[in-house]
Amino acid sequence: MSEKTILLIDDDELVLKLLDINFRQKDFNVVDFLGGEGAFEKAKEVLPDLIILDIMMPMIDGWTVLKQLKEDDSTKDIPVLVLTVKGAAEDISKAMEVGACRYVVKPFNPSELVSLVEEILETD
Repeated sequence: MSEKTILLIDDDELVLKLLDINFRQKDFNVVDFLGGEGAFEKAKEVLPDLIILDIMMPMIDGWTVLKQLKEDDSTKDIPVLVLTVKGAAEDISKAMEVGACRYVVKPFNPSELVSLVEEILETD
């Protein structure tokens, strides 16, 4: 599955690095973005095949970014996988209602996450 681009949005540099390494090993093009501020604009610039988005970020949180992505014509059809420490049922429901395609709770298994992303992109 080459030539697919993933935009990673998280405020934790270690998570970004871990994800970056794992997806690059599977021949994905990866764009890392630290934090929520400017993330929506970056998504519009990159127009990735998939976005992995953290929810708990300072300044502009993932809820705001997700809502912006799903309300904009140029980004509304990009699948968004939410990756967060918030595992409550109401958070999962909210993410799906706003437009996330999947919800993964941290801590996570990187190889399982890569497999999930491959599955999402194959069915997209």
